[in-house]
Amino acid sequence: MNEEKKIGGLLSASTLKIIATVFMVFDNAFMRFPEMGSFWHLITRFVAPLFAYLMVDGFFHTRSREKYMGRLWIAAVLMQIGNIISSLLLGNYSIRDNIFLTLAVGFTIIYLLERSKSAETLPRVLYIICAVAIFAVSIYIDFHRIPFIFNSYIIMEGGLQLLPFIIFMYLFHNNKLLQSLSTIALSIFILFYFGGPEMLFYSGFDNFCFSSDWLVCLVVPFILLYNGQKGNSKLLGKYFFYVFYPLHLWIICIAAYFIKQ
Repeated sequence: MNEEKKIGGLLSASTLKIIATVFMVFDNAFMRFPEMGSFWHLITRFVAPLFAYLMVDGFFHTRSREKYMGRLWIAAVLMQIGNIISSLLLGNYSIRDNIFLTLAVGFTIIYLLERSKSAETLPRVLYIICAVAIFAVSIYIDFHRIPFIFNSYIIMEGGLQLLPFIIFMYLFHNNKLLQSLSTIALSIFILFYFGGPEMLFYSGFDNFCFSSDWLVCLVVPFILLYNGQKGNSKLLGKYFFYVFYPLHLWIICIAAYFIKQ
């Protein structure tokens, strides 16, 4: 474990996961019950990047990257199947989210980049080409959600923000300063790509909150506070998020279906 992450940090990985999980519930509840107040969407923009950051950190500490990647892809496929079922049962209140797919793609990209480091020249080029191709296709999917069966969609949730972020966290995993600066630069790029300062000053508070996905930089304080320690793993087991993520979405969407019918 690198020394920089051990210095000055206050929060363990388990603590960060708990924080992210709590705010994730509020954000997904807001998306189905917007009357909660649009500020919830604004203040929860750190959640997905924080999970992605911890995934990259786990990439460097897991005993088996292949098994980790396999778990993410299995979760992504199962989540997609669940989304199809929800589309049949809940109609307009169905689940469209699948952060597992974005995390699985991001993990696969950095896995290929890591493999390229120790490969011969030709395989190294092929690894890099595959990583770039997966990245490009995923960004395309993020912009053009793909219609799937039974009125469901394949969506690369937060791909434009998370995939570059995952790559930066991988490239600068030894350096919190560069991780933070690259994250801030990514936020600025996305802000100007989607409309620039006029979005901040002329769109109104609610529209600003709804259009705040560029605020990836809200994760920076958590990066700086991370102490590199696993923490109390009994609080959140290895498979907690794999179960809790779809479960809480199903509960929220079923509640919205019956309350708003």
